[in-house]
Amino acid sequence: MRGELNARIGRTMPSPMYGLLVAQHDRSSDGVGEFAVPWREWRTARPVAVLLGGLVLALWPHWIYMARRMVDGSDEPWGILALATVLVLVARDRAELSVPTRSALVASAALAVVAATASLVLPDLAAAAVAMLALSFFLVHALPRRPATPLVALLLLALPVIASLQFYLGFPLRVFAAHATSLVLALAGIDTSAAGTAILHQGITVLVDAPCAGIGMLWVGSYTAALLSYLARSDGARTATNAVAAALLVLAANVARNAALFFPEAGLVQWPAWSHEAIGLAALALAVVPIVLITSRPSR
Repeated sequence: MRGELNARIGRTMPSPMYGLLVAQHDRSSDGVGEFAVPWREWRTARPVAVLLGGLVLALWPHWIYMARRMVDGSDEPWGILALATVLVLVARDRAELSVPTRSALVASAALAVVAATASLVLPDLAAAAVAMLALSFFLVHALPRRPATPLVALLLLALPVIASLQFYLGFPLRVFAAHATSLVLALAGIDTSAAGTAILHQGITVLVDAPCAGIGMLWVGSYTAALLSYLARSDGARTATNAVAAALLVLAANVARNAALFFPEAGLVQWPAWSHEAIGLAALALAVVPIVLITSRPSR
């Protein structure tokens, strides 16, 4: 009776300290108290960490290659941001970690072997991509309740790909930027034409250089879309849609940047030297803001 009376006249809502002092407290059959939830998390995370550590050690030649590419000046070290993001996300969702299935472990090991073999016949970047896929396959099966496609995209963005993208996509994107910018300027009443990667105006030639191809903006847009797709728990189809939307928004923002930069480069206006960087940052914001609005919506 006393217990029932206390239950009726006592607190009907638990104290904020209740979850800290009581919710994690569990009593074993012998009545000895123990903090069960953290122990269960550690008991699950420990074998996952051991298996993951073994896989990472097996792929060590590829990590050395990536580290060298990021510090030798041949590529932008932006992949560090994507890799750090994955580490933070995995640590954030550590309570959901589970040991991958046997088939997933075998597939990850097989991909690691393929990566080692590929390093003998393929470029180092391609072999590192296979190694990253091995790591991705392990992590997506260790976090089965989290979206897989965005996590794989983030890990692939951790590769040193900026220089390679500039080599293979830089020229086509510069041609596109020149022609699209010339069209925008023509619609604004300015007599321009495009020739290759150049914009022509009354005997003046304005070149669209490598930085204005938009490769850096494309990487930032892809990173933003992948991260927010993960946080919004987007499935594969939604993540792919977000990636396409991000790419289109980046292309449009880059055209806007080149159109704005045309005026000082053609000598039509006199702007301070810092305006070039300011316009670039404004164009980046012009792309990132709608990417955030589109990709951060939860999937239905």
